[in-house]
Amino acid sequence: MNIKNFAKKVLNPKPSEFISTQTDNFLRRLKPRPFAVDYINNVYKNNVKSHITDNTLTMSVLTDTHAKAIASASYYGINGVRHVIESNTVSDDNNIDLNVHLGDLIDGSDKPEISRGLLRFVVENYQNSKSPFYIIEGNHDENDKYDEHRFISSASFRRDDYDTLVTKADFEQSKIFRLNPVSKVGWFDKGDIRVIFLNTSDIPYILNNGSKKYDFKKVRGIREQQLEDLIAVLENTVDKYVVVMGHANIISPSGRSALNFNGDLIQQIFVAFNNKTLGQVKNQLTGDFGVDLRYDFSATGISKVTTYICGHMHYEKYYKVAGINHIILNCSALMGKKHGLTTDYNKKWDRRYNEISELSGYFINIDPDKLRLQIFGYGAATRYVSFEI
Repeated sequence: MNIKNFAKKVLNPKPSEFISTQTDNFLRRLKPRPFAVDYINNVYKNNVKSHITDNTLTMSVLTDTHAKAIASASYYGINGVRHVIESNTVSDDNNIDLNVHLGDLIDGSDKPEISRGLLRFVVENYQNSKSPFYIIEGNHDENDKYDEHRFISSASFRRDDYDTLVTKADFEQSKIFRLNPVSKVGWFDKGDIRVIFLNTSDIPYILNNGSKKYDFKKVRGIREQQLEDLIAVLENTVDKYVVVMGHANIISPSGRSALNFNGDLIQQIFVAFNNKTLGQVKNQLTGDFGVDLRYDFSATGISKVTTYICGHMHYEKYYKVAGINHIILNCSALMGKKHGLTTDYNKKWDRRYNEISELSGYFINIDPDKLRLQIFGYGAATRYVSFEI
């Protein structure tokens, strides 16, 4: 079945099991394209490899692939799945330390059985790769875009769908840690470097007459339990350079919260950690997003939160607030210049299907000896930028 026929079949009104089977069968026939693998491999070998030592940590990072069960040569579609396959193929060839997806793995606008199939397939691709991985939840990954567009009265994803398909796989790996079986905060260590993963779509799944109280696509936030776990992880982080990764940007360049709930509190915790202080983090809210916690970072040695890295915005931007680097990476999803939702950043790249501009991804190298974090972009991404840590 070619990609056009596939698109016609999965979009026809067929029984759910048939649609899911058709999707899975097609996805399993996708292969990495030689031009993409060769190109990414050359970026790694020519630009990244010389910076790798036993002490550095090197990540392959994608974000916002927005995979959809549709054949599109100019916008979101199956190309998002291809980007994951091709990126992981290069990681396997080069023994990358860690593969990271910063969220919005799917667009969340397909029928629920198709979206679950896309999530399942991409997670399996990460599981079958040699490197450990971490997939962060994005605001599209609960399929609320489908609910919005069809004005349906019931949630298309069940409460545990995403956790069962994705989160469970993250934490089944021996090199990915969390405090307890329900914590949403994960971390990965290599030598003097610790990478912490946050869920900026930490929204309660509450149904009112079958529909969700909160639209996961529109609402971004972090609740008290996750902040408490973050504090606990940081209190036990001694003599490490810390990089934190999430889906959405937590604060603006002016320092104001960029999340609907509690982005500024995360930044407060980072600053308190860097200052080795003890104290309290609190907001004026009650209910689902109220926070009142204490912390003590006085025994963390020379540890420092150096950087927060995210996606979500579909452009690149870098800024520093209170000595902490905030880095926004461009979307891996194809965004053709003639689409209304395409950002100006991606219009300037004039991204085209089956050309290198279709891709957008990054290698991130963290060097604790040179106190440097380097980002090597490919496709529709800045080729090189370096930050002090």
